[in-house]
Amino acid sequence: MSTVHQQHVGSAQSPQSTNATPAEVAAASAKRIQERTSRISLLSTSLGTAGVGGAWDSAVATLDAPQVVSDVLFAASGLIWILLLVQYLGRGGWRFRHISHDLHHPQLGFAFAYIPIIGMLTAGHFSRLDLTSARWVYAVSAALTVAVAARLLAHWVTGGLRSTPLHPGYLLPLSSGPFIASSIASSLLWPHAAASFFAVGVLYWLAFGTVILVNLVHSASDLPAVARPTLSVLIVPPATGGLAWVAAHRGMVDQMTYGFLGLLIFTILITLFLLPQLRQPNFHQGIWVFLFPAAASSNFLIRWVHGADVPNWHFITWALVTLVSAALLVLAAATLKVTLREWNLKH
Repeated sequence: MSTVHQQHVGSAQSPQSTNATPAEVAAASAKRIQERTSRISLLSTSLGTAGVGGAWDSAVATLDAPQVVSDVLFAASGLIWILLLVQYLGRGGWRFRHISHDLHHPQLGFAFAYIPIIGMLTAGHFSRLDLTSARWVYAVSAALTVAVAARLLAHWVTGGLRSTPLHPGYLLPLSSGPFIASSIASSLLWPHAAASFFAVGVLYWLAFGTVILVNLVHSASDLPAVARPTLSVLIVPPATGGLAWVAAHRGMVDQMTYGFLGLLIFTILITLFLLPQLRQPNFHQGIWVFLFPAAASSNFLIRWVHGADVPNWHFITWALVTLVSAALLVLAAATLKVTLREWNLKH
């Protein structure tokens, strides 16, 4: 028998091709989908790191903190972003049908907004090096943010989430993304774009935020435990909205700024009362979702204490960047520990 024929017979007799049951085939397909979509959800690590970098940027602008810290954080965020996107594409994410499937995923579809949001944050940070290039990166990222948000909303309003408990994570593409786009547009000296994105953020924060809160009041018990960290995302719209307003007014603190401050403090208080429900029995990658809300809140508070000339604002600023930096280090250490443990179990 020829080698080619032997190989053909061997492949024909492989368990996967002849002995796999429909249940096994379905399980294998579900595993491939989970491995692919997990790359997108893991982008919360990159977003959180960029968020801490943004807080350091505000510290640089207000009290001359070392620029190198935020540079390192944004570089790390960018590397994580690239690595996870390459892994996603390598698992079939480059196929349109897979992108469409994952974008419409009831639990993880909103996480696609991480991709362009991280791009916008990175462009804003490094714009001091090359404004023209930063504007191009921002323009592409902002366009993707709009496209993702519009596609998700079109899917949701036609029944795409009918059987899925809503959670605040869905606010990220519809409200927080436009607020971030507005803030970065102001830093890139595009005031008209900043105003447009700000209006979109306000409208869909009020509209969809109300829908989510009503849904949580009536069916919060249906929210899976692993998705409960997304409740902390309630903090993000007032924080990013406040940052967008301050950026548009060149750091000036006015009555609108205090309005965002009041909303942020009240939402933080709600989140603190939710901590018993937010606790997770074991560490998992989803806990990184907590970091960006904390970083965005710290960023806005740094801008506020400086603009309002709050007593001891220097100390408060250092305390805020220290706390969010410590949270980042704790999460990174826990992630490394879990990764090493899983690697040892496999080998």
